[in-house]
Amino acid sequence: MTLITEEVLRHRCEVRAVLAMRTEDRGKAMDYLIKVKEARREKLEKDCRDQWERGNRGKWGDWRGL
Repeated sequence: MTLITEEVLRHRCEVRAVLAMRTEDRGKAMDYLIKVKEARREKLEKDCRDQWERGNRGKWGDWRGL
């Protein structure tokens, strides 16, 4: 059993929120990513791309892979 930290849960929630924005309006999602601090943005963008490629569209609780 893997322990998931609060930070991991927050990050996954944010990724899903960006994916959900993208399903409605790609520009809105891109605007959000631009506003995220540089240090977090790289990981957030990477995980958003990865989850999108795996079929995740931002539904609550959906996380594909580890």
